[in-house]
Amino acid sequence: MEKEQFFQLLKESIEDSRERYYRNLVYIEDPEKYLDLVKEVLSLYLSINPEAQVAYAFHPWVKGAKDRMKEMRSLCKNFVDIDYSASERYLGATFDVVILDLVDNFEPNYIGRLVDLVRGGGIIILYTNSLTEGKLFRNSLIKNGKVRDVYEKRFKRKLEEHEGIFTIVNSVYNAKPFKGKIGDKPRPLIPPNPIMPEVLHNLCLSPDQNKVLESFINLRGSNRRVLVITASRGRGKSAVTGLGLAGYLYRIAERERGKKLKIVITAPSITSTSQAMEFLKKGLEVLGIKHREKRSNLGFLNSIEGEFFRVFFEAPEAILETEGDILVVDEAAAVGIGIIDSALKIWRKVVLVTTVHGYEGSGKAFLRYLNRVLKQRKSTVYWQEMRRPLRYSEGDPIEKWLYDTLLLDAEPKEPEKEKLTILQFETLNQEELFADDEKLRQVYGILVTAHYRNNPNDLMIMGDGVHHRLVSLNTSDGIPIGVVQIAEEGGLTEEMIESALKGVTFDGDLIPDRLIKHARLKEFGRMKGWRIVRIAVMQELQGKGFGSEVLKMVIESGQSHGLDWIGSAFMGDVKVINFWIKNGFRIVHVSPKRNEKLGDFPVVVIYPLTEVAEKAVEIASYILKDKLLNTIHDVYFGMDPEVARLVIYGTRAHKDVEINRIYIDKAVAFIQGVSPYESSADGIHMLTLKYFWDVRRDWSLTPEEEMLLIAKVLQGRPWRFTSASLRSNRTHVNEMLYEIVAQLLYKYYGITADVKTGVELKDIS
Repeated sequence: MEKEQFFQLLKESIEDSRERYYRNLVYIEDPEKYLDLVKEVLSLYLSINPEAQVAYAFHPWVKGAKDRMKEMRSLCKNFVDIDYSASERYLGATFDVVILDLVDNFEPNYIGRLVDLVRGGGIIILYTNSLTEGKLFRNSLIKNGKVRDVYEKRFKRKLEEHEGIFTIVNSVYNAKPFKGKIGDKPRPLIPPNPIMPEVLHNLCLSPDQNKVLESFINLRGSNRRVLVITASRGRGKSAVTGLGLAGYLYRIAERERGKKLKIVITAPSITSTSQAMEFLKKGLEVLGIKHREKRSNLGFLNSIEGEFFRVFFEAPEAILETEGDILVVDEAAAVGIGIIDSALKIWRKVVLVTTVHGYEGSGKAFLRYLNRVLKQRKSTVYWQEMRRPLRYSEGDPIEKWLYDTLLLDAEPKEPEKEKLTILQFETLNQEELFADDEKLRQVYGILVTAHYRNNPNDLMIMGDGVHHRLVSLNTSDGIPIGVVQIAEEGGLTEEMIESALKGVTFDGDLIPDRLIKHARLKEFGRMKGWRIVRIAVMQELQGKGFGSEVLKMVIESGQSHGLDWIGSAFMGDVKVINFWIKNGFRIVHVSPKRNEKLGDFPVVVIYPLTEVAEKAVEIASYILKDKLLNTIHDVYFGMDPEVARLVIYGTRAHKDVEINRIYIDKAVAFIQGVSPYESSADGIHMLTLKYFWDVRRDWSLTPEEEMLLIAKVLQGRPWRFTSASLRSNRTHVNEMLYEIVAQLLYKYYGITADVKTGVELKDIS
């Protein structure tokens, strides 16, 4: 296609998109002329829409990047430059043009995050000198000097397949204007007899938002209530959450004047709550409710307070210690099911807002986890789903391209039952897999729907990393039902091992790196192993042993390859930890810090295959258990007691603990009722340590009793948290603790409550 024809078609398409409220995308790849071509495309758009708001994303610290940005800025009236690393804070913003500078880096997460900032009638411009050369993220995948380009090939193929996309690649012009049907531009629909004030409904942009706004009244009442709001990206869920809170405060104030309501809002970061807080402020303003606000150093609202209410941000790990009337969790899938499960035990009113398909990960898998948790909690649950996009019309071609390219909506097909009688183990070829859309969607869909914290970068790592291998468990007709993604790790040089000991991090060798640093054993760097990055079975087939079966095959394959170990690293979820322990893996490391984005403590497990690995794993497990039991009141204070219980057992480490007679006597005084818990806490603490170190006993307390010992005695949690963790009350928890201590004294020392107390000097060794 000639250049003139290309730009004429692009001009016509921009004009059509402004009329029908959809978006276009231009991709430019040229080793020399890329900047001139971007200027031409941008100038064309500005000739049609001179007042356009333009956002430009780049890495400002890379040489030459700021110069390119300044050239673009000189063309525009309304221009915002966005540092990729801080781009999350712009998620609520909307622009007519978004330009992504891909010269220094091509990273799928940024594509997924920033493309959706463009409104209908706008344009996305992606430009680069090359999609593969000198790219920061791709270079991080290099192992032994090698890296693939299968992801980039598929990315460029998807640009050619979809409408609304215009490409200029090495002076070859290709235009594919959008010819499809488009839905109506989003408009609000106020219900006939609204419960919430009409002025709030007027701020809504779609019928979905009007419907969700009304649902906030369901939080009213004394019993436990949970409101779950789900949506794909760009549906306005955070905005309507803010309006819903404003409406709730307005209606509650009419009934309960004199009481000051306390609402806590949390998310992976304060930037994720900015939309909800800004729209809460907007709602209060139109309702005429006086308030004052506080902002963070970066300008984000972190507190709004009025005469009868206070709404403020708390980090996820702090919400379990904070008291209030309502807890709002924005981007709940990213916060993590562990924290949410604990929060649902403590908070009586909870609003959970989450993305179903998005760069943050698959919310659909999260919703299955959440469904399971909610069934265990005796709460009234209200579900609200938002479907219609706000920034552009339904049927937008760029949304279709984005979902297809990043596989944001990958869902595996369920196999026929008769095909499950004979299963095959297959090592997948990445080149072939990424060229086969149907099989890739099945494989990635299994991973996404089983692990809700996947993101677009994971797909690129899976395809381009030469040290990553994929194996699948297939039906008799070759359809994958289970998938394992493996990373080859270890075999570090002595120089690398010494660097790791001094704090240098090697993320490409995650398990050796963590164990060198925390267990301090150099052998973990020298040994070679496979880290299972992900292991997943289709949801419909989970719990039937397929996961364990494919894991056995991986272990056998690792043995045949002469490896020292098979391991995995994952977020500390109860169900996941149970799976690994059941299959013979030992827990060798738990991160001393929560993962800031995912909200849980990362866990490392290993299955040793050689004698040297067996010895190293035994020592690492012992060191971990010792650290956990000695620092759980400090380093691991925020760990869920149920997770802590599994980690303690998962180490399988043993030690005989001798207890001084004075401590035993203090514990006896406690069960006799003559000494309160606070006075006997040291004796009870020693008994608890003896119990958890003893893996040779042929008896056990109940899981509930063990969690009580962890929460109260080891972590030192307040009685309120301990009671809530056990779904109980203070009186019952106190009684249970008496029974536990009495049982431990009898089992270990044959002591009952009627024994005489007091210790003679001669009894002390």
